[in-house]
Order: sequence, then C-alpha cells, then structure tokens
Amino acid sequence: MEMFTPRAEGTAPAAAPLPRPRRRLAAAPPSLADPAPWRRVLAASALAQPEIDALMSMARRRMVAAGDLVLDGRQPSRSLVLLLSGDVVMGSRAADGSLRTERSVNGPAWLDVSAAWLGQPCAMEAQALSDAVVAELPIDDVMRQMASHPALAGLLCQVLAMQIRQMTLSSRNLLHNDAPARLAQWLLQRCTVRSGPAELRLQERKRDIAQQLAMSPETLSRLIRSFQSRGVMSVRGYQVRVPEVAELCALAGGVAHSNSMPGR
Repeated sequence: MEMFTPRAEGTAPAAAPLPRPRRRLAAAPPSLADPAPWRRVLAASALAQPEIDALMSMARRRMVAAGDLVLDGRQPSRSLVLLLSGDVVMGSRAADGSLRTERSVNGPAWLDVSAAWLGQPCAMEAQALSDAVVAELPIDDVMRQMASHPALAGLLCQVLAMQIRQMTLSSRNLLHNDAPARLAQWLLQRCTVRSGPAELRLQERKRDIAQQLAMSPETLSRLIRSFQSRGVMSVRGYQVRVPEVAELCALAGGVAHSNSMPGR
C-alpha cells in the first residue's frame, strides 16, 4: 500500500472534462444549529451567542459532491467561504486540466477569506475529495454585521492575519529550506503539540505531498525512509507517529510553524 494514498472506491473515465479525484467517505455534516465549527475556525471557544447568531444568520449552505468544484478561480468572489465538513484539495489547473495540489483541507476550515474583500477571483481553485458542505458568508452581509458586532470584526481580522503569517512561513520554507527541512516543516504544521510525541493521520497521496513541497515523489520517498531510519517518525498505513516533535523542529531549522491557525 502506498503511503498517504486514500482508499479508492473507483475512478472516473479518462475522458471526463474535469479530472475527478479518488472519492473519500464523508463525515456527517454539523447540524444547522451547531456552533462548534464556527468556534473552531475563529479560534474562539467563548464566542458569544450574538456573534454566533450573526454568523449563522448570514451563512448560506450548499452541498458539493465528491469531484466537483468548490471554488472556481474564474469568477469574482462575493463571499467568505467556509468548509463545514468534508475533504477538499486546493491548487491551480495544469495544462491537462488536472489540479496541481498546493494544500489539502479538512473541514471545518476556511477555504477563502480574502478574495471577496477585493472583489477578485479566489487565488486557488478547490475540488471536493469527498461529499462536502460549504457555508458562504456574503461580503455585504459580513460588513453590515461587523459594524454592529466589533468582536466578530476582530476575530475575522485575526483569521486574515494568521493566514498571512502562514503563507509567509510556507513561502520561506519553500524558498530557503532544503528538502529535509521542508518535509519537517510540513509535518510540524500538522502537529497539535510543540513537544513530546504526536500522531498524525495523513490521507494525501504521495505525489500531492511532493507537489506541495516542490520535490519529486522519489525524493519524498527517500526522505521518509531517512526520517524513519533516524527514529524521527514511524509510518503504519495512514498513521504517522512522531516520537518527539522537538526533533522535527530541529530538522526544520529550529522554527516551528504555528499550529493554532484558525481553520487549518
């Protein structure tokens, strides 16, 4: 079994105009009245009821079938877009129509919180890997609610700031780090602790991870074997165990990515 390869239920015909990814089983979407996804993506466990009510009154839910586009980079965006449940891959289109993977997202998580403010198309397209549920917040409604809910305005500003920080760190990782450091940083982004052991469940295909790290799948395979032989990580199926996160941090150059980014 290839590491990080999602279980396939079948593949679409090669002649399909939009290449469809391998389908994943979808988790049950949250109920309409469940505030947990909003608290998570805003990193606000104590989000007050008025702000929760404001968010839910704005949100327009839609279902997206596995393989369909979630974000289309050709049209100007008019809404902030939140993935409530499901798995999505984000990236840009190659000449053959396939999606070059830049990152994978598991709901609840923000898919785009910037394009609507500028009236521009989303910087990346998004395609569902499983059946997904998306909530869209029309930017005009958001602006009206922010005027009467300053706490909500502050939280949304924090989301934008954290995403800018995350993109800066990721760009620096690609530009200035060697291949082992890039893999270490990528793993650190998915760790929920800063020291001690950590366990990760990663479902990306190896080639998708390699694309994100600007390396070949063969280089990634060699690095994984090297990390395992050094005891930095162990792999069993889709489960990755890191005995000591601090060792990953050392391999990454001593600078760990923030793992508290809303909606990561």
